[in-house]
Amino acid sequence: KQWLKIPFRIVGHRAGLRPATLERRPFAGLHPHYPAIGILNGMGTKGCSLAPFFARQLAGHLLEGEAIRPDADVNRFQKILRPAGQ
Repeated sequence: KQWLKIPFRIVGHRAGLRPATLERRPFAGLHPHYPAIGILNGMGTKGCSLAPFFARQLAGHLLEGEAIRPDADVNRFQKILRPAGQ
């Protein structure tokens, strides 16, 4: 009511849920069961500052075979990223 000065009526409300990673930490790498799928996610609210660093991690891994930092390697989720139907 402070911002909208014309008459209005609320006819419905839906809440959105913000997805989060299990550890609330970024992750990068190739899917452990589907290696053609690259993953770069979990940047959260610090995405502007974190994304370039972790994108470089993934690019270095893909282009030069460099290791991804263990705390950012998507393989730490190998147990939960199982193939469909298993």
